[in-house]
Amino acid sequence: MEFRMKKSVEALGPRWSRTRDRGATAVVIALCLLLVMAAAALSFDTANLALQRQTLRNVTDAAAQAGASYLPGDPASAIAAVTAYAHRYDPNLNPTATLYCVVGSTGATMQPATGYIPATCNPGGSGTYTNGVAGTICDQNLCAIKCILTGINPVCNTLRVDANEDVPFYFAPAIGINKGNTGAITSVSCKGSCGLLAPNPMDVAIVADRTASLASDTFSGMQTGITDMLATMTPEYQFVTIGAIHKSTTKGTCETYLADNTASQPTNGASRVGNWMTSTFSADYLTGNLTSQTRALNPSSKVVNNVTCMNQGNQPWGTHLAAPMKAAARMLLNPSLSNLGSLTTTRAKLLDPKAVVKKVLIMETDGVPEETEGFNGYLVGNSGTKYTDTNTSKGNTGLGDNIDPTAANPSSGDVGCTNLSAVATAAKLAGIIVIMIGYGDANTAKCKKNYTTNPPTFSGSNVDDVMAAAASDGNNGQVSKADHDCTKTQGAIDENGDGDNYFCAASAAQLSSIFGMAMNQLSTHTKFIKMPGN
Repeated sequence: MEFRMKKSVEALGPRWSRTRDRGATAVVIALCLLLVMAAAALSFDTANLALQRQTLRNVTDAAAQAGASYLPGDPASAIAAVTAYAHRYDPNLNPTATLYCVVGSTGATMQPATGYIPATCNPGGSGTYTNGVAGTICDQNLCAIKCILTGINPVCNTLRVDANEDVPFYFAPAIGINKGNTGAITSVSCKGSCGLLAPNPMDVAIVADRTASLASDTFSGMQTGITDMLATMTPEYQFVTIGAIHKSTTKGTCETYLADNTASQPTNGASRVGNWMTSTFSADYLTGNLTSQTRALNPSSKVVNNVTCMNQGNQPWGTHLAAPMKAAARMLLNPSLSNLGSLTTTRAKLLDPKAVVKKVLIMETDGVPEETEGFNGYLVGNSGTKYTDTNTSKGNTGLGDNIDPTAANPSSGDVGCTNLSAVATAAKLAGIIVIMIGYGDANTAKCKKNYTTNPPTFSGSNVDDVMAAAASDGNNGQVSKADHDCTKTQGAIDENGDGDNYFCAASAAQLSSIFGMAMNQLSTHTKFIKMPGN
């Protein structure tokens, strides 16, 4: 008996021990499973935080590129574009946008090198820039000088965008952690030389519409826009001439004087026998030289004087566009018509032999294109001097030399639009970059104007469509198109920020900024850089 009880107790011991072990294992497994699930949850939140950080970087990169596309001439729109793009991703995201002028460094001494300001950009201020002072940061390759945006018109080539974002957690709140932060994200985009003194040589012909339909403030805005554009350019590399609609005569030192100030002289007035373009290109429209830290408009320059002395009239005839475009194209293509040949020889000594000189024609108008010999009884041309400038002895370039008015009255057809298209096509085939700027009626009217009704009625093609088709493709290869709306708030993808070469303005203030924006369109594409201090 005693022996059997002892055996039973001995047998029960191992069974009880195994049962206790199985219970302990279950507890351990449960605890481990809880830890594994917690780790998985935290891993999810951590992975989501990393994903949101990468997404934010993509957004800041795109916002920086969108904003830099407005540089160097429109810093206000560059900053606005950053906010507009960020809000497309998250209305609550408010990145910080800071503008800089990035130039070359002196190397080991790490100071801004001379010759870059204002050849590449101009941050404004005193003109004395020192590493570590007033936001200037240099390394051995580049110097980033903070642009001053109050009371001046800086020329900034670089946009820095800083952003960070809180990301809510899904599982971590169980342990008291509700959110994480992406940390600081910085994107820097530059347009143009970006610290390398790489000139962008150009020959530029400007045709400005100064017809009576422009209000006085709009006319002034146009003049300001052209001079502001000149202030962003480099006269050693970029030569400029100007013409006006209608033809000009010379009065004193002013070569863009419109003699017909009233409708009482339409038959024999000077605007019928004057010139569409002034006779010279200017390479002195800014004071100083490439080694100057600051430069300003030179009032003694012919092109500056011709912009500021340009006057308006009260002509009874319409807006001719094909004729002045043809005259401007001939100036660009035939150096013998001006001083362009001698200027080009001087410039060649400064350029890399492989440098390509762009030929650029910028035309602004607010009217319906018209190419007519007669209009409401007024004879605009005669057998001696055609108003459409068909004189082939001025350089036969194939630029619509046979184009001549066929209508005695604008109501008989949209000849002006047809002729504009033909001349623009020939100019582009000859290698000229054509930039068109529409203002006022040019963005709303039709090509065919019927004067027999009161008020006149319009039909046919949209003028802005014709002007956009006349413009060259954008740097990105995008065909220039008009979206028929110039009133949009400046942002990343409005009419004037879409990358093509058709621009439009809905107000005098907008017109004054578009010339610089159009010129900046010719700069190189934006690119990311590593800014000193980052």
